[in-house]
Amino acid sequence: MAFGDAKDVSQVGKTIGNYKVVQQIGEGGMGVVYLAEHPVIGRKVAIKLLHGSFARDSETVARFFNEARAIHMIAHPNIVEILDFGQTTDGQPYFIMEFLLGQSLADRIARGPMAPVDALAIVTQICDALQAAHDKNIVHRDLKPHNVYLIGAEAKPTVKILDFGVAKMTTGWNTADSGGQSVKTRTGSLMGTPLYMSPEQCRGSGKLDHRTDIYSLAVILFEMISGHPPFMAEGVGELFAKHMLEPPPSLAEVAPRTPPQIVRAVMRALSKDLEDRYPTMRAFAEALSGRDVAMSPPGSPRPRVAASQIATFSGAHPTSAGRPPEEATTLSSAVAQLFEETQTVPKRSYKGFAVALIVGAIFAGGGVVMLRQRQDPPKIVEAAPPPPPPEPVKPPPPAEPEVVDLRFESEPDGAHILRKSADKPDGEDLGVAPMDLKLSKSDESIDYILRAQGFKDRPVSVDALRDRVLHLALDRLPVVEKKPPKAAPPRPNKPRKPAIHDADGLAVPSF
Repeated sequence: MAFGDAKDVSQVGKTIGNYKVVQQIGEGGMGVVYLAEHPVIGRKVAIKLLHGSFARDSETVARFFNEARAIHMIAHPNIVEILDFGQTTDGQPYFIMEFLLGQSLADRIARGPMAPVDALAIVTQICDALQAAHDKNIVHRDLKPHNVYLIGAEAKPTVKILDFGVAKMTTGWNTADSGGQSVKTRTGSLMGTPLYMSPEQCRGSGKLDHRTDIYSLAVILFEMISGHPPFMAEGVGELFAKHMLEPPPSLAEVAPRTPPQIVRAVMRALSKDLEDRYPTMRAFAEALSGRDVAMSPPGSPRPRVAASQIATFSGAHPTSAGRPPEEATTLSSAVAQLFEETQTVPKRSYKGFAVALIVGAIFAGGGVVMLRQRQDPPKIVEAAPPPPPPEPVKPPPPAEPEVVDLRFESEPDGAHILRKSADKPDGEDLGVAPMDLKLSKSDESIDYILRAQGFKDRPVSVDALRDRVLHLALDRLPVVEKKPPKAAPPRPNKPRKPAIHDADGLAVPSF
């Protein structure tokens, strides 16, 4: 196969490594994914193969193997496992990873908003995995629901994070530890998905550290709970502007049943300034679970990350004036570079441009700087009379309890719904199914009995933590056949004695 072909030759039926390719299961801009099976032990794997058109590009090949190296370095159970890598006989790079049977988080979100407790169970696993990656100085930079896979039972799925193809190894590679040079993505390529990109990614900033992943994960969690991401637009440029300039909508307003600690954590993680976000994924996870109860009061200094930590993760290097750093790998940085290469700008214009940026930043921050050339003399002001005493503040009305909708459906219809209590152990008859009940939200379980004539009682215990529909089938009682009464046995006939006749032939009664 010649490199640069518009269409790669299918690998179905061929052997890659020790595995026979069965079918194609996915394809992206840089590669294709196949399902393969070991011919002896029958183990199924997924093989990611780089398109032949990229196989000659040393940077692309290095970035492709960077993904395998990054995943191998993290070695976390919530990140897809890499089993092997190499090149085909045609020279196409590949790596072999575990085959996952389940659904993507994007498919799960498409079915509708998730309960906060279910969303939190998934996001906590993502936080744990990304904290392990950040501990190895690896930043994902392309978090999105399509890169999160859910396997196992849907009620308690296990998370697997995929696609570290644009991951940034902030410590760099050198000849001593990896046998290669540092991997750098090309300026001008769009690294990340606009719906989930951080403001610094949209700006094309070279300072992309682990807090970029925190922002993207907050966007994902917002979408899981509300059903849509915080920012949406028709064009990429408009979407970038919203990430950089527009405050996110309140999660408490779009999803009112979200616990307050989750609302606070998500809104802080969506801060435009990365210094205002959580310093680590672990801190974000603790805030989501409510373990960081000591929140900073309003007006207190915003949290900062230690300079040593920023130096470890930022990976930013000084650049020449006007040129975006080599780590700036977003669409906006490509535009900046294109403008620089096609325009000749006098040096004096940089000064005016810088002044415009500073003024814009001042007004964007909501503040106005006023310079005074002279000090006005102080004015004598007469003492004002003391203010009247403040009126007593009325206590706020008690918050209305949250209400949960509970619906009973029975099979057959018309079963009586009885609620058991300490006062009525036999149950209070609430009516017949189908029936809708409104209960105050509580984790305390209530015992109910469904009863219908000719059927066995169906007990059920239900809490009032969320809306639900209970469709319960009752088992029919066994039918007892009635046997007819036994008939009395027939009485035997006694033989009659022969009659005695007299001499005239008349019968003589016997006594």
